[in-house]
Amino acid sequence: MTKKDLPKYVYGDRGYVRFIRRSRGQSVMMKEEPGTPEFWDHYNRLLKGREPIPVKRNFEALILSYYESEAYKKLKPRTKADYRKYIGHIRTIWGAKDPSKIEPHHVYELHRANAERWRQANYLVQVMVVLMNHARLIGFLKKEHGNPAKGIPLFKQVSEGWQPWPDDVRAEFEAVATPRARLVYELCLGTGQRIGDILKIRWNHLEGGAYDFTQGKTDKPLWIPLTHRLTSHLANLEKKGLTVVTDGKGRPVTYRTIAEEMRSVKAKMRNPEAASFVTHGLRKNATIELYLAGCDDEMVKAVTGHSGVEMLKKYGGQIRQRELATQAQNARNRMEQNKPRT
Repeated sequence: MTKKDLPKYVYGDRGYVRFIRRSRGQSVMMKEEPGTPEFWDHYNRLLKGREPIPVKRNFEALILSYYESEAYKKLKPRTKADYRKYIGHIRTIWGAKDPSKIEPHHVYELHRANAERWRQANYLVQVMVVLMNHARLIGFLKKEHGNPAKGIPLFKQVSEGWQPWPDDVRAEFEAVATPRARLVYELCLGTGQRIGDILKIRWNHLEGGAYDFTQGKTDKPLWIPLTHRLTSHLANLEKKGLTVVTDGKGRPVTYRTIAEEMRSVKAKMRNPEAASFVTHGLRKNATIELYLAGCDDEMVKAVTGHSGVEMLKKYGGQIRQRELATQAQNARNRMEQNKPRT
């Protein structure tokens, strides 16, 4: 039975169905067969709030409480979606378990069990830290218990992250890309922003020769002058809708639509490595170009919106080190030249 066959607030759960109404903190297993008189009687009682709400100290109750917290409600939609994904995993394996019984070795084992996907494993631990902090706030954990998820050693990144697009891949992509894929490419390079923000760009964000917006992930307001290259590309575009990137009818497009289009273009390219370079790598290209132009860390952050130098190291890599070292040694050379001779 699919969700569309079930009434409001009712979801499939391990062979039965569950009534979940988070605004009331209700989560009740319904063992009656959906559609039977017994089912509808139980369902109507739950709608009216007559079913006693379980107050067991388990992860099920903890998670429902967290979803009603201000901390969760203030999260960005993308972060909420990520949290729900990993909280769902924790709910599946520990839903009936008492949070006070969780010890560091349990979290460590959870982390190691997902080692083949290090990003996901690390995120699970980070979400556990958040949940266990909330458990302390609502009295599920005593102060002396501490947070058993804190201090778990996370897996280190096994690479330098998303790879920048090499010149030959860029040249071929520019030659064969569809107009919309090329537009996304130019916007990513020209602004150095994430694809999520790129797809939200409206024409009124680009007034005065600059991109004036607030980053979706960081909630950081940025004002970025457009490059001459991007300005020239945008000048030849027809404005079909409110957003710069649209479908054929002028409507905004989804990330999935653009991701599929970018993959389709790269699949037709002759370069055998083209498919391995993802759109987010263009943000790295933009970061590298800023360093090659002689920008320091603060100037780069002013464009890309990176919050700290550690992230810039991942994006700028050896280029950042090389350019900073060149600037430093040039400064020494100038100092030597300006010394008085005896």
